[in-house]
Amino acid sequence: MNISSKDLESRIVGENASESLSAIEDLLKLIDVIGDEVLSKSGPTRPTQVEAQSVTLALSRFLHFSGSSEQILGQKELNDLKKYARETVFPRCFEAALKNVSVEANNKLNPSDKHRFNELLFNLVKQGPSFQVFMVLNTVLINSCAGFSQMKFISLMESFIGEKLQSLFLEQCLVEKISTNKEFDQKQNYVEWEELISALSSFPDRIAGKLQNHNNSDKFLPKNYIELLGNTIIIVLEEVHGLLTSDQDCSLEFISRLIGKLCLSGYADILWSSMIRRLCVFVKQNYIWCRICERIVTRVPDKCIESVIVPLLQKIPWYGLVDKFLGDSILTNRKIHFLLCTKLLFHRYFDETQLVRNILGYLASSHTRRMLYLETMENLLSVWGDGSAIKHTSYSQHLFISRALMICIGYLSDKEKSMLKDEFLRILMPAVQCHIGSSDIKLRNLGMVVAETLTTTLDPKGPKLQFEFEKDEEVYDLLSYLEVPEDTSTQTQEEITRSENKDIEQGTCKTTHNPTNLTDDQNTKHNIQTEIELDSDDDLEPYDMSNDVKKTKVKNPKYIRDCMEGLICSDDAEKVEACLFNAEALIRKSPDGLKEIAAEFSKILLHLQDNFSSHGFDAIRFGAMVALAVECPVEVAGYLSSQFYERNYNLRQRMNILEVLSAAAQELAKPVDKSRVRQPKPVEEIKPSKESDDWREIVEKRIEGKTRRFIKGRTQPEPAQVANRFAPVAGHFFFPLLKHFDRSQASFDLLGEETVVLRKLIFSLGIILYSALHAPLATRMCVNLLEFIWVLRYHSDSCIRQALLYATSMIILVLPPFGILTDLQDVMLETKSWLQETIDKDKDTECKRMALQALMLFENTIQKGFKLSLNDAGK
Repeated sequence: MNISSKDLESRIVGENASESLSAIEDLLKLIDVIGDEVLSKSGPTRPTQVEAQSVTLALSRFLHFSGSSEQILGQKELNDLKKYARETVFPRCFEAALKNVSVEANNKLNPSDKHRFNELLFNLVKQGPSFQVFMVLNTVLINSCAGFSQMKFISLMESFIGEKLQSLFLEQCLVEKISTNKEFDQKQNYVEWEELISALSSFPDRIAGKLQNHNNSDKFLPKNYIELLGNTIIIVLEEVHGLLTSDQDCSLEFISRLIGKLCLSGYADILWSSMIRRLCVFVKQNYIWCRICERIVTRVPDKCIESVIVPLLQKIPWYGLVDKFLGDSILTNRKIHFLLCTKLLFHRYFDETQLVRNILGYLASSHTRRMLYLETMENLLSVWGDGSAIKHTSYSQHLFISRALMICIGYLSDKEKSMLKDEFLRILMPAVQCHIGSSDIKLRNLGMVVAETLTTTLDPKGPKLQFEFEKDEEVYDLLSYLEVPEDTSTQTQEEITRSENKDIEQGTCKTTHNPTNLTDDQNTKHNIQTEIELDSDDDLEPYDMSNDVKKTKVKNPKYIRDCMEGLICSDDAEKVEACLFNAEALIRKSPDGLKEIAAEFSKILLHLQDNFSSHGFDAIRFGAMVALAVECPVEVAGYLSSQFYERNYNLRQRMNILEVLSAAAQELAKPVDKSRVRQPKPVEEIKPSKESDDWREIVEKRIEGKTRRFIKGRTQPEPAQVANRFAPVAGHFFFPLLKHFDRSQASFDLLGEETVVLRKLIFSLGIILYSALHAPLATRMCVNLLEFIWVLRYHSDSCIRQALLYATSMIILVLPPFGILTDLQDVMLETKSWLQETIDKDKDTECKRMALQALMLFENTIQKGFKLSLNDAGK
């Protein structure tokens, strides 16, 4: 049957205004004739002979088709005719009507016809087939130019989105139910869906690019638009739930594909935020809602699974609800299994922990998934204790795995503890050794906390691992993951709707009930702390005992040699403490003969042990050694640096040597305050009487009052020039530490297992180098330190790489700009390439940050050098 609608199209675009309006009215009548069967909940029925005859006669008025107008069409022919009218005739005629939207066409109409034309356009949008209306409006709006027509198209699109979006979505859900064509082409249906979904998901970006935010509607902004789509999806799902309850079939494939596309486009957070609260209430009502939510989440295209599930797991407030959205799909869908059990736990990490809580709680909450939970926990423990993984992953990633492991421990049952105890302990023991041997104190704490917790949980009555470590905020946070969370969401649908309406009425106004802008948790802690303070009985001021002097029978030593003898030969605790506590003060006085005994005194202090548990022993001994290195830098630095690589020293003593040298270098590099230096008392001069100076003061005041100054001089005196005390002795602190770094000993292997000392050495070299800023030896020191860094730049331990990057930053700060551009140009360019490679490829986030900081320093120094070169050339 040949059908034609050219007559109706030509009438709409004709120059006769009244004829064009009449044709648009005929188009509306055609819409009434073809009906909107897609929204019929009862589905299509076979038309009676009278209905078929009336519809055939009505269609013949607007369309030209072969055959007699009095011929009664059968059901198939009638449905084909309606489909053609809906999918072909209406879009052409509607697009023809929109072509009349222009300033020229509008000026030809009288006021009554303008109102009539405007009303007809909005009626076409409201009554026309939803799919065709949206696609035509989307096309003409994207292709429009700024002006009257574009503003009119925006108004029409706003009307459609506000009133017809729900019917558009519901059409796609009922398309299989109302299909009267038994040979329905599913591929063609998918093509139409892809076209519609692509238009819906890209609409806010395309319209923003077209309008350039000048005439853009608030409804088209991404946040408002995606929230509107989310609310519409919820309404459509409620309609679908009602249809399924009344035993009518529906398809959720379109909704699932739309959610997948929106999440893949980057709108997942906005979309799920607008939907998750109500969906969490719905899934608690009956199993039909659980099936609906499972279909829309797990039936998304494979490429969208991660984009959909990851934000969803971050938004679900309790792990017990994850089962309502995913069901047992992890057992049948390999992509979901890989995503939840492998990728999200081992290949990615998240700062917030709701996602990992939901994943592991979901695995442990059902007997069908219990084996997956135990398998995942064993994999977590194996990766957590793998030495290579510890070295080649960032601390944030390792902390994430540790949290996941603590969550798994909380879900273990008594039967599983006894069954898996031997296997888990076998994996745990070498893992603890890897953590304790790390140079990063945070990693050591993680290892100790997890090891203690796991051994205590697996065998509460058996032997346990016990470590001494500082319980900081991170440790308490890690221990909190042992508790299994409970469901705290008890809101009903009515409460959610009421709260949303209240938020809409109040807008985005700031809360005034909490003037300090604290959260509920912070307010609770603040109130508890205030109550504790109010209930405290410690309201009495304590006595000031800071000036009290401890009475002892031992006299304080007055000479350096007496102090040394007291530290060596005495077994009296009071005498040792008296000598140790007065050592720094005696050294600071710089007595005669100090240089001759400085090295020996350093040896005594270095080997001195806290046999009597003296208060502040380490700090006092450290202060005395630093004072010795400051007063006698050549002797003390030469002795300490020569002993750093010797045998029979423990790690603590080697660390003390580096700490003393670093602190002494910093103190020597600081300018000396001359006011604190003891100077001989000047001879008092005989001054004239005060009366003889009175006339001079009067004259000076008169001169000062009548003197005009155009340039004000210096208000403060120039700082006094002080020589850098560290510059002449910098080599004694620096070069001996680089002498034997590659020498391996049985008890001390700096490039092997002693990464803690190596890290401290690199930091100390950087501090010593920066203390030698502007010293003649600075450039030579930089060259030697660069060679040392170049050997270790790809060290497997992230803490060593961080220390190397710190030392590199010190080199860039110390080197003069002309030195980087001339003598060391090749070496520094290689260093720059290494920094860029670290930023791009290093696994540790702190290394990336430090490399970026060093690279910025390098660029700034280069720019400074070019400016100086240009200034010199100009002169």
